[in-house]
Amino acid sequence: MSKKKLPLAFGILIMNLLLMSSVIGNAIAAIAKSFPNEPISKVQMLSTVPQLGQVIATLGFSWLTYKISRKNIALLGILCVVVGGLIPLVYNSNLNIILLCMIILGLGTGTISNVGPVLLQEHFDGDERATAMGWSVGFNNIGMMLFTALGGFLGANNWRNMFWIYGIAIIVFAITFFLVPKDTVVKKETNSAGKTSYFATLKHVNGLAYLFILITFLTSICMMSFMANQSIVLAGKGMGTGYTSLVVTVGNIGGILTAMFMGKITKFTRSKTIAYGFTCFALSFACVLFFNNVAMHVIGNMFSGAGIVLINATIPFRLSNIADKSEFPIIISLNTLVSSIAGTIAPIILGALHLSVGKNQFLAGIVISVVLAVILFIAPIGKEIKKVNSAQD
Repeated sequence: MSKKKLPLAFGILIMNLLLMSSVIGNAIAAIAKSFPNEPISKVQMLSTVPQLGQVIATLGFSWLTYKISRKNIALLGILCVVVGGLIPLVYNSNLNIILLCMIILGLGTGTISNVGPVLLQEHFDGDERATAMGWSVGFNNIGMMLFTALGGFLGANNWRNMFWIYGIAIIVFAITFFLVPKDTVVKKETNSAGKTSYFATLKHVNGLAYLFILITFLTSICMMSFMANQSIVLAGKGMGTGYTSLVVTVGNIGGILTAMFMGKITKFTRSKTIAYGFTCFALSFACVLFFNNVAMHVIGNMFSGAGIVLINATIPFRLSNIADKSEFPIIISLNTLVSSIAGTIAPIILGALHLSVGKNQFLAGIVISVVLAVILFIAPIGKEIKKVNSAQD
Protein backbone atom coordinates (compact mmCIF):
# COMPACT_ATOMS: atom_id res chain seq x y z
CA MET A 1 0.00 0.00 0.00
CA SER A 2 1.31 3.47 -0.89
CA LYS A 3 2.41 5.75 1.93
CA LYS A 4 -0.13 8.34 0.78
CA LYS A 5 -3.00 5.92 1.46
CA LEU A 6 -1.80 4.77 4.90
CA PRO A 7 -3.38 7.65 6.90
CA LEU A 8 -6.71 7.05 5.18
CA ALA A 9 -6.51 3.30 5.87
CA PHE A 10 -5.68 4.02 9.51
CA GLY A 11 -8.60 6.44 9.81
CA ILE A 12 -11.00 3.73 8.64
CA LEU A 13 -9.44 0.73 10.36
CA ILE A 14 -9.05 2.40 13.76
CA MET A 15 -12.82 1.98 14.16
CA ASN A 16 -12.35 -1.80 14.26
CA LEU A 17 -10.63 -1.50 17.63
CA LEU A 18 -14.12 -0.91 19.04
CA LEU A 19 -15.76 -4.02 17.56
CA MET A 20 -14.61 -6.30 20.38
CA SER A 21 -15.22 -3.71 23.08
CA SER A 22 -18.03 -5.46 25.00
CA VAL A 23 -15.91 -6.51 27.99
CA ILE A 24 -18.61 -6.13 30.65
CA GLY A 25 -19.28 -9.88 30.51
CA ASN A 26 -16.00 -10.45 32.37
CA ALA A 27 -17.46 -8.74 35.46
CA ILE A 28 -20.86 -10.46 35.64
CA ALA A 29 -20.15 -12.00 39.05
CA ALA A 30 -19.14 -8.65 40.58
CA ILE A 31 -22.10 -6.84 39.01
CA ALA A 32 -24.52 -9.47 40.34
CA LYS A 33 -23.34 -8.72 43.87
CA SER A 34 -24.19 -5.04 43.33
CA PHE A 35 -27.74 -5.95 42.27
CA PRO A 36 -28.78 -8.67 44.75
CA ASN A 37 -32.49 -8.11 44.04
CA GLU A 38 -32.11 -8.71 40.29
CA PRO A 39 -32.18 -12.27 38.87
CA ILE A 40 -28.78 -13.50 37.72
CA SER A 41 -30.23 -14.21 34.27
CA LYS A 42 -30.97 -10.50 33.87
CA VAL A 43 -27.44 -9.56 34.89
CA GLN A 44 -26.04 -12.07 32.38
CA MET A 45 -27.94 -10.23 29.64
CA LEU A 46 -25.30 -7.48 29.91
CA SER A 47 -22.95 -9.70 27.89
CA THR A 48 -25.53 -10.76 25.28
CA VAL A 49 -27.86 -7.76 24.80
CA PRO A 50 -25.29 -5.82 22.69
CA GLN A 51 -25.95 -8.42 20.00
CA LEU A 52 -29.55 -7.17 19.85
CA GLY A 53 -28.23 -3.70 19.07
CA GLN A 54 -25.91 -5.15 16.43
CA VAL A 55 -28.79 -6.92 14.69
CA ILE A 56 -30.90 -3.73 14.73
CA ALA A 57 -27.97 -1.74 13.31
CA THR A 58 -27.40 -4.32 10.58
CA LEU A 59 -31.07 -4.34 9.58
CA GLY A 60 -31.12 -0.55 9.38
CA PHE A 61 -27.71 -0.04 7.80
CA SER A 62 -28.67 -0.55 4.16
CA TRP A 63 -31.50 2.00 4.58
CA LEU A 64 -29.27 4.49 6.38
CA THR A 65 -26.49 4.32 3.80
CA TYR A 66 -28.85 5.75 1.15
CA LYS A 67 -29.79 8.66 3.44
CA ILE A 68 -26.45 9.98 4.72
CA SER A 69 -22.81 9.60 3.70
CA ARG A 70 -20.75 6.60 4.77
CA LYS A 71 -18.36 8.79 6.75
CA ASN A 72 -21.24 10.24 8.78
CA ILE A 73 -22.60 6.74 9.37
CA ALA A 74 -19.19 5.74 10.73
CA LEU A 75 -19.08 8.76 13.03
CA LEU A 76 -22.62 7.98 14.20
CA GLY A 77 -21.58 4.42 15.04
CA ILE A 78 -18.55 5.59 17.02
CA LEU A 79 -20.72 8.14 18.85
CA CYS A 80 -23.08 5.32 19.90
CA VAL A 81 -20.10 3.49 21.44
CA VAL A 82 -19.11 6.68 23.29
CA VAL A 83 -22.63 7.24 24.64
CA GLY A 84 -23.38 3.59 25.45
CA GLY A 85 -19.97 3.05 27.01
CA LEU A 86 -19.58 6.18 29.13
CA ILE A 87 -23.10 6.82 30.50
CA PRO A 88 -22.77 3.89 32.99
CA LEU A 89 -19.87 5.78 34.59
CA VAL A 90 -22.47 8.24 35.89
CA TYR A 91 -25.68 6.21 35.99
CA ASN A 92 -24.76 2.78 37.29
CA SER A 93 -27.21 2.16 40.12
CA ASN A 94 -30.00 0.99 37.80
CA LEU A 95 -29.49 -2.24 35.89
CA ASN A 96 -32.10 -1.31 33.28
CA ILE A 97 -30.16 1.83 32.34
CA ILE A 98 -26.95 -0.18 31.94
CA LEU A 99 -28.79 -2.73 29.77
CA LEU A 100 -30.09 0.09 27.58
CA CYS A 101 -26.56 1.46 27.30
CA MET A 102 -25.31 -1.97 26.18
CA ILE A 103 -27.94 -1.98 23.41
CA ILE A 104 -26.72 1.47 22.30
CA LEU A 105 -23.16 0.12 22.39
CA GLY A 106 -24.29 -2.76 20.17
CA LEU A 107 -25.89 -0.29 17.77
CA GLY A 108 -22.50 1.39 17.48
CA THR A 109 -20.44 -1.75 16.94
CA GLY A 110 -23.02 -3.13 14.51
CA THR A 111 -22.89 0.07 12.47
CA ILE A 112 -19.09 0.08 12.44
CA SER A 113 -18.86 -3.56 11.32
CA ASN A 114 -21.05 -2.76 8.31
CA VAL A 115 -19.71 0.64 7.29
CA GLY A 116 -16.01 -0.28 7.52
CA PRO A 117 -15.98 -2.56 4.42
CA VAL A 118 -18.11 -0.03 2.52
CA LEU A 119 -15.58 2.74 3.21
CA LEU A 120 -12.75 0.45 2.12
CA GLN A 121 -14.58 -0.28 -1.14
CA GLU A 122 -15.09 3.46 -1.64
CA HIS A 123 -11.46 4.47 -1.19
CA PHE A 124 -9.33 1.43 -2.18
CA ASP A 125 -9.04 -0.85 -5.20
CA GLY A 126 -7.31 -4.09 -6.12
CA ASP A 127 -4.47 -5.33 -3.93
CA GLU A 128 -4.69 -2.26 -1.69
CA ARG A 129 -8.31 -3.10 -0.87
CA ALA A 130 -7.41 -6.74 -0.18
CA THR A 131 -4.59 -5.66 2.12
CA ALA A 132 -6.77 -3.15 3.97
CA MET A 133 -9.54 -5.69 4.51
CA GLY A 134 -6.96 -8.10 5.89
CA TRP A 135 -5.69 -5.45 8.27
CA SER A 136 -9.28 -4.78 9.42
CA VAL A 137 -9.57 -8.24 10.99
CA GLY A 138 -6.16 -7.73 12.61
CA PHE A 139 -7.44 -4.52 14.19
CA ASN A 140 -10.37 -6.58 15.59
CA ASN A 141 -7.91 -8.89 17.36
CA ILE A 142 -5.83 -6.00 18.66
CA GLY A 143 -8.98 -4.33 19.96
CA MET A 144 -10.06 -7.50 21.74
CA MET A 145 -6.68 -7.83 23.46
CA LEU A 146 -6.59 -4.11 24.31
CA PHE A 147 -10.09 -3.92 25.78
CA THR A 148 -9.77 -7.22 27.64
CA ALA A 149 -6.46 -6.26 29.25
CA LEU A 150 -7.29 -2.64 30.10
CA GLY A 151 -10.86 -3.48 31.09
CA GLY A 152 -9.62 -6.11 33.52
CA PHE A 153 -7.06 -3.69 34.95
CA LEU A 154 -9.53 -0.83 35.38
CA GLY A 155 -12.26 -3.01 36.85
CA ALA A 156 -10.04 -5.00 39.19
CA ASN A 157 -11.26 -3.19 42.31
CA ASN A 158 -14.59 -1.80 41.10
CA TRP A 159 -16.48 -3.06 38.04
CA ARG A 160 -17.86 0.44 37.37
CA ASN A 161 -14.35 1.65 36.45
CA MET A 162 -14.35 -0.71 33.45
CA PHE A 163 -16.46 1.81 31.55
CA TRP A 164 -13.59 4.32 31.50
CA ILE A 165 -12.08 2.24 28.70
CA TYR A 166 -14.75 3.54 26.33
CA GLY A 167 -13.01 6.89 26.43
CA ILE A 168 -10.84 5.37 23.67
CA ALA A 169 -13.86 5.79 21.38
CA ILE A 170 -13.54 9.58 21.68
CA ILE A 171 -9.99 9.36 20.30
CA VAL A 172 -11.21 7.03 17.54
CA PHE A 173 -13.97 9.53 16.66
CA ALA A 174 -11.43 12.35 16.27
CA ILE A 175 -9.05 10.27 14.14
CA THR A 176 -11.84 9.11 11.82
CA PHE A 177 -13.26 12.63 11.55
CA PHE A 178 -9.97 14.15 10.41
CA LEU A 179 -8.48 11.30 8.31
CA VAL A 180 -11.52 10.04 6.39
CA PRO A 181 -12.63 12.42 3.59
CA LYS A 182 -16.23 13.47 3.07
CA ASP A 183 -18.16 11.31 0.59
CA THR A 184 -21.53 11.47 -1.13
CA VAL A 185 -24.74 9.51 -0.59
CA VAL A 186 -25.15 6.54 -2.97
CA LYS A 187 -28.38 5.86 -4.84
CA LYS A 188 -30.34 2.61 -5.11
CA GLU A 189 -31.09 0.84 -8.35
CA THR A 190 -34.42 1.54 -10.06
CA ASN A 191 -37.09 -1.09 -10.71
CA SER A 192 -39.19 -1.57 -13.85
CA ALA A 193 -41.45 1.30 -12.77
CA GLY A 194 -38.47 3.62 -12.55
CA LYS A 195 -38.59 3.80 -8.73
CA THR A 196 -35.72 3.10 -6.37
CA SER A 197 -36.09 -0.23 -4.59
CA TYR A 198 -34.07 -2.52 -2.32
CA PHE A 199 -35.44 -5.50 -4.22
CA ALA A 200 -34.36 -3.99 -7.54
CA THR A 201 -30.87 -3.57 -6.12
CA LEU A 202 -30.75 -7.14 -4.79
CA LYS A 203 -32.06 -8.48 -8.09
CA HIS A 204 -29.21 -6.69 -9.85
CA VAL A 205 -26.55 -8.39 -7.68
CA ASN A 206 -24.60 -11.25 -9.23
CA GLY A 207 -25.67 -14.63 -7.78
CA LEU A 208 -22.07 -15.40 -6.84
CA ALA A 209 -22.45 -12.94 -3.94
CA TYR A 210 -24.99 -15.21 -2.30
CA LEU A 211 -22.54 -18.12 -2.49
CA PHE A 212 -20.07 -16.10 -0.42
CA ILE A 213 -22.84 -15.27 2.06
CA LEU A 214 -23.50 -19.02 2.41
CA ILE A 215 -19.77 -19.50 3.08
CA THR A 216 -20.04 -16.81 5.78
CA PHE A 217 -22.85 -18.82 7.40
CA LEU A 218 -20.74 -22.00 7.44
CA THR A 219 -17.70 -20.06 8.67
CA SER A 220 -19.66 -18.79 11.67
CA ILE A 221 -20.77 -22.35 12.46
CA CYS A 222 -17.13 -23.49 12.50
CA MET A 223 -15.97 -20.51 14.54
CA MET A 224 -18.65 -20.96 17.18
CA SER A 225 -18.01 -24.70 17.35
CA PHE A 226 -14.39 -23.96 18.21
CA MET A 227 -15.02 -21.09 20.62
CA ALA A 228 -17.91 -22.73 22.48
CA ASN A 229 -16.26 -26.13 22.91
CA GLN A 230 -12.55 -25.45 23.41
CA SER A 231 -12.81 -24.94 27.18
CA ILE A 232 -14.85 -28.15 27.47
CA VAL A 233 -12.33 -30.12 25.43
CA LEU A 234 -9.40 -28.75 27.44
CA ALA A 235 -11.23 -29.33 30.73
CA GLY A 236 -11.49 -32.97 29.70
CA LYS A 237 -7.69 -32.96 29.50
CA GLY A 238 -7.44 -31.54 33.03
CA MET A 239 -6.84 -27.92 31.94
CA GLY A 240 -8.59 -25.09 33.81
CA THR A 241 -10.10 -21.76 32.81
CA GLY A 242 -6.83 -19.89 33.32
CA TYR A 243 -5.04 -22.27 30.96
CA THR A 244 -7.72 -21.82 28.28
CA SER A 245 -7.53 -18.02 28.59
CA LEU A 246 -3.75 -18.19 28.21
CA VAL A 247 -3.72 -20.25 24.99
CA VAL A 248 -6.53 -18.14 23.50
CA THR A 249 -4.74 -14.87 24.30
CA VAL A 250 -1.37 -16.02 22.93
CA GLY A 251 -3.10 -17.66 19.97
CA ASN A 252 -4.49 -14.26 18.91
CA ILE A 253 -1.01 -13.55 17.57
CA GLY A 254 -1.81 -15.89 14.68
CA GLY A 255 -4.67 -13.71 13.53
CA ILE A 256 -2.68 -10.50 13.96
CA LEU A 257 0.31 -11.79 11.97
CA THR A 258 -1.95 -13.10 9.21
CA ALA A 259 -3.66 -9.72 8.97
CA MET A 260 -0.32 -7.88 8.85
CA PHE A 261 0.94 -9.95 5.93
CA MET A 262 -2.41 -10.48 4.20
CA GLY A 263 -1.24 -8.76 1.03
CA LYS A 264 1.73 -11.12 0.62
CA ILE A 265 -0.29 -14.17 1.65
CA THR A 266 -2.96 -13.59 -0.99
CA LYS A 267 -0.29 -13.42 -3.68
CA PHE A 268 0.40 -17.06 -2.83
CA THR A 269 -3.14 -18.27 -2.10
CA ARG A 270 -4.77 -16.23 -4.91
CA SER A 271 -8.35 -17.37 -5.54
CA LYS A 272 -8.02 -20.23 -3.00
CA THR A 273 -7.58 -18.02 0.07
CA ILE A 274 -10.90 -19.11 1.62
CA ALA A 275 -10.01 -22.78 1.03
CA TYR A 276 -6.75 -22.24 2.93
CA GLY A 277 -8.80 -20.56 5.67
CA PHE A 278 -10.91 -23.68 6.17
CA THR A 279 -7.71 -25.75 6.12
CA CYS A 280 -6.50 -23.63 9.04
CA PHE A 281 -9.81 -24.26 10.82
CA ALA A 282 -9.38 -28.03 10.43
CA LEU A 283 -5.84 -27.80 11.83
CA SER A 284 -7.02 -25.67 14.76
CA PHE A 285 -9.57 -28.27 15.84
CA ALA A 286 -7.03 -31.10 15.39
CA CYS A 287 -4.22 -29.41 17.36
CA VAL A 288 -6.44 -28.86 20.40
CA LEU A 289 -8.29 -32.20 20.24
CA PHE A 290 -5.47 -34.65 19.51
CA PHE A 291 -2.55 -33.14 21.47
CA ASN A 292 -1.99 -32.62 25.18
CA ASN A 293 0.68 -29.94 25.41
CA VAL A 294 0.51 -26.17 25.61
CA ALA A 295 2.59 -25.57 22.46
CA MET A 296 0.14 -27.43 20.22
CA HIS A 297 -2.85 -25.80 21.91
CA VAL A 298 -1.37 -22.35 21.25
CA ILE A 299 -0.62 -23.33 17.64
CA GLY A 300 -4.21 -24.55 17.32
CA ASN A 301 -5.50 -21.16 18.42
CA MET A 302 -3.06 -19.46 16.05
CA PHE A 303 -4.47 -21.54 13.20
CA SER A 304 -7.98 -20.54 14.30
CA GLY A 305 -7.06 -16.84 14.23
CA ALA A 306 -5.36 -17.23 10.85
CA GLY A 307 -8.41 -19.00 9.42
CA ILE A 308 -10.74 -16.27 10.66
CA VAL A 309 -8.62 -13.58 9.01
CA LEU A 310 -8.18 -15.46 5.73
CA ILE A 311 -11.94 -16.02 5.37
CA ASN A 312 -13.45 -12.94 7.03
CA ALA A 313 -11.13 -10.57 5.19
CA THR A 314 -11.48 -12.29 1.82
CA ILE A 315 -15.29 -12.55 1.70
CA PRO A 316 -15.92 -8.77 2.04
CA PHE A 317 -13.17 -8.19 -0.53
CA ARG A 318 -14.79 -10.62 -2.98
CA LEU A 319 -18.21 -9.09 -2.35
CA SER A 320 -16.80 -5.60 -2.96
CA ASN A 321 -15.54 -6.76 -6.36
CA ILE A 322 -18.80 -8.48 -7.31
CA ALA A 323 -21.21 -5.76 -6.13
CA ASP A 324 -21.01 -2.11 -7.22
CA LYS A 325 -21.27 0.88 -4.88
CA SER A 326 -25.08 0.90 -4.98
CA GLU A 327 -25.31 -2.83 -4.19
CA PHE A 328 -22.48 -3.34 -1.72
CA PRO A 329 -24.09 -1.68 1.37
CA ILE A 330 -27.07 -4.06 1.14
CA ILE A 331 -24.92 -7.12 0.44
CA ILE A 332 -22.44 -6.43 3.25
CA SER A 333 -25.27 -5.86 5.76
CA LEU A 334 -26.88 -9.12 4.63
CA ASN A 335 -23.53 -10.87 5.06
CA THR A 336 -23.14 -9.43 8.58
CA LEU A 337 -26.70 -10.40 9.50
CA VAL A 338 -26.21 -13.99 8.30
CA SER A 339 -22.98 -14.20 10.33
CA SER A 340 -24.77 -13.03 13.48
CA ILE A 341 -27.66 -15.44 12.98
CA ALA A 342 -25.32 -18.36 12.33
CA GLY A 343 -23.31 -17.61 15.46
CA THR A 344 -26.50 -17.53 17.51
CA ILE A 345 -28.05 -20.73 16.20
CA ALA A 346 -24.83 -22.77 15.84
CA PRO A 347 -25.39 -24.61 19.18
CA ILE A 348 -28.98 -25.35 18.14
CA ILE A 349 -27.89 -26.78 14.77
CA LEU A 350 -25.17 -28.94 16.32
CA GLY A 351 -27.58 -30.12 19.00
CA ALA A 352 -30.21 -31.01 16.37
CA LEU A 353 -27.57 -33.22 14.73
CA HIS A 354 -27.26 -35.03 18.08
CA LEU A 355 -23.64 -33.97 18.48
CA SER A 356 -22.73 -33.76 22.16
CA VAL A 357 -20.67 -30.80 23.32
CA GLY A 358 -16.91 -31.06 23.50
CA LYS A 359 -15.11 -33.77 21.55
CA ASN A 360 -17.94 -34.69 19.15
CA GLN A 361 -18.57 -31.10 18.09
CA PHE A 362 -14.82 -30.63 17.58
CA LEU A 363 -14.80 -33.72 15.33
CA ALA A 364 -17.76 -32.24 13.44
CA GLY A 365 -15.78 -29.02 13.02
CA ILE A 366 -12.89 -30.95 11.47
CA VAL A 367 -15.22 -32.74 9.04
CA ILE A 368 -17.04 -29.55 7.99
CA SER A 369 -13.76 -27.64 7.54
CA VAL A 370 -12.09 -30.39 5.50
CA VAL A 371 -15.12 -30.88 3.23
CA LEU A 372 -15.43 -27.14 2.58
CA ALA A 373 -11.69 -26.79 1.96
CA VAL A 374 -11.72 -29.62 -0.61
CA ILE A 375 -14.80 -28.19 -2.39
CA LEU A 376 -13.30 -24.69 -2.53
CA PHE A 377 -9.92 -25.95 -3.78
CA ILE A 378 -11.72 -27.71 -6.64
CA ALA A 379 -14.46 -25.16 -7.43
CA PRO A 380 -13.56 -22.61 -10.17
CA ILE A 381 -14.75 -19.63 -8.11
CA GLY A 382 -11.77 -17.52 -9.11
CA LYS A 383 -12.60 -17.88 -12.81
CA GLU A 384 -16.22 -16.90 -12.17
CA ILE A 385 -15.13 -13.76 -10.30
CA LYS A 386 -12.86 -12.79 -13.21
CA LYS A 387 -15.84 -13.13 -15.54
CA VAL A 388 -17.90 -10.84 -13.32
CA ASN A 389 -15.12 -8.26 -13.13
CA SER A 390 -14.58 -8.38 -16.89
CA ALA A 391 -18.31 -7.86 -17.47
CA GLN A 392 -18.31 -4.87 -15.09
CA ASP A 393 -15.29 -3.35 -16.84
